[in-house]
Amino acid sequence: MIIDWIRDLEKQYIWDRDDRQASIWQRSAIRTVRTLILLVRDLIDGDLSMRAMSLVYTTLLSIVPLLALSFSILKGFGVQNRLDEPLRNLLEPIGDQKAAELTENLIGFVNNMNVRVLGAVGLVFLIFTVVSLMQKIEGSFNHVWRVQVARNFFERFTTFLSAITIGPLLIFSAIAITGSLMSTSLMNHLHSISVIGSFIDLTVRLVPFALVIAAFTFLYAFIPNTRVRISAALTGGIIAGILWEALSFGFAAFASDTSSYHLIYTTFATAIFFMIWLYLNWLILLIGASIAFYQQHPEIVATGLRQVHFSPALTVGYVLSVLARIGRRFYAKEEPYTLGELSKMYRIPSHALESRLAMLVELGILAETDDQEPRFIPAVPLEATTVVDVLRKIDTFQPAQTYALPPIAESNIVAIDEAIDQGRVQALSELTLKQLALSEEGEMQILG
Repeated sequence: MIIDWIRDLEKQYIWDRDDRQASIWQRSAIRTVRTLILLVRDLIDGDLSMRAMSLVYTTLLSIVPLLALSFSILKGFGVQNRLDEPLRNLLEPIGDQKAAELTENLIGFVNNMNVRVLGAVGLVFLIFTVVSLMQKIEGSFNHVWRVQVARNFFERFTTFLSAITIGPLLIFSAIAITGSLMSTSLMNHLHSISVIGSFIDLTVRLVPFALVIAAFTFLYAFIPNTRVRISAALTGGIIAGILWEALSFGFAAFASDTSSYHLIYTTFATAIFFMIWLYLNWLILLIGASIAFYQQHPEIVATGLRQVHFSPALTVGYVLSVLARIGRRFYAKEEPYTLGELSKMYRIPSHALESRLAMLVELGILAETDDQEPRFIPAVPLEATTVVDVLRKIDTFQPAQTYALPPIAESNIVAIDEAIDQGRVQALSELTLKQLALSEEGEMQILG
């Protein structure tokens, strides 16, 4: 009863409210509330929590190989001895003693790992565990972004390995440059000036926070197998960075008074706190990815629709309408449509329309350009392709890497299928995609 009452209020004052006449501050407030509601829904569904738990398990298996690869790269630049300090700072919220203990153990494992002794099989397994972690992260991000297709193995291997090698270099280069600048005589002189010295101290304190935001932003823009705008990735990175800092302070306060837990779990307490800390960090990372997704897709925030399901009739309607619009621009020699332009025009989430466009590309009816943001152009001669040809291809479409047995051929069912096909042929046999594209009335009839 209470839940239904809350849902009615939410629908009346949040989702059904027309904010087009509201001020910019009111629109921002409504959009923020809607985004928060969607985030709460995602957390209540439990999918983000399950994926965060899965990432904790994969991290425990991959953390030593990951540090070993980073350590070997840093050795070439002579900064391997600086690895323990940022690692201890990262684990500091679980308690100074626990952080020092875990850091010492991890660095000890990494120092004792001799890649030359592992052999070819051991080296392949080491790289595989690291890439599997990145693959699991990509899968989680693709789920948040409603991306159905993952990278192929070669793209995944080269992309993830470059991130693993370049990432540590950028982070430690930033730390090294900051340290070098702070030790110069000019900086020492400026630091002696009260106002400038206070500003420098504040800047130094903000550098780690800025690096965390940069790392989150990089992951949100780089890992999902889709085009992510920098503005959306940065929004998610900033909010995730703020949540991460708040979690660090809160968890540090919680971990500082855990004497009762040590009495219960004894030596396992450090490992348990470490796993809880990992889980909360992964959950924040996924929350930031969700924020970036909703920032890039205001149509979802405006409607509250997280999934769009097309009935067979709607699939036909949208497919023919899209082909008509694309054909109209083709004959007018105008710039082809992008996915974003089409989704905005139809006012539905782009990931929903993307599945219909992907079907047309796979059927060879449409093709994508090589632009940074792909555009869609006809892949068949529109004047020689009829609407019936398109409908028949849609009827027999089977997504790649899927398989289904045909139904049992019963005579009465076969007769029904043939009657439906003959009816479409009689009604639409002369209608080509070119005629459909050049007739706006025809498109309106299709959409009803």
